[in-house]
Amino acid sequence: MSEVIKRAAELAQAIAGSEELKNLREQEQGLLSDPDAMELYNEFQRLQQMAQMSGTPEVMQQLEEAYKKFAENEKAKTFLEANQQFGAMLETVNKMLQEAIEGPKHHGDCGSCGGGCGV
Repeated sequence: MSEVIKRAAELAQAIAGSEELKNLREQEQGLLSDPDAMELYNEFQRLQQMAQMSGTPEVMQQLEEAYKKFAENEKAKTFLEANQQFGAMLETVNKMLQEAIEGPKHHGDCGSCGGGCGV
């Protein structure tokens, strides 16, 4: 097994054992056990599918309202927060991989990196 594949397997195991994923799964179970939250979630999903098919302003407005109602539910709110934390961790991992492969990216304003990055 190549060193890269071995390290990728280690990374996968670290992610699988992370507190972020553990918390996400716990919050998902809480969401699934709340009939009110699931009703709101199912309505949001239904409208999301409609929005993908039609994209009319009316459906988009209904989708936005459904999401707000869903996000106000306590179980949904904790699930969404856990999902955001897990997603942020994965995004950080992906950025680290991308920078390792492509090198550091220029941030636009040279003042943001001290001006000496040379990118």
